[in-house]
Amino acid sequence: MIRGNILGLMMFVAVSPIAFIGAFVLKLADPVTMSCVGGTLSLVDLLFRLRSRPSVGWLLQKNFGGMLFFLPVWIFGIGVIALNGIKAFIK
Repeated sequence: MIRGNILGLMMFVAVSPIAFIGAFVLKLADPVTMSCVGGTLSLVDLLFRLRSRPSVGWLLQKNFGGMLFFLPVWIFGIGVIALNGIKAFIK
């Protein structure tokens, strides 16, 4: 069962080639690769949501962009960037 909407799931599927290319083809470090994935997730979701900007709740409601579980996809993207930024500085 999908918790969220199909658009959110498709956004995660759409950015998976970035993770594959960054990790296996270019041999980039995990924090760099995953930060690129997180940034792309946030950018794609916010572009979808900007189309509905005049509507109330355009930034957080699932009707206007990707949603996974109870959070918009752009928040997941920022979370991925933050976690991998911390991981990069801890090593």
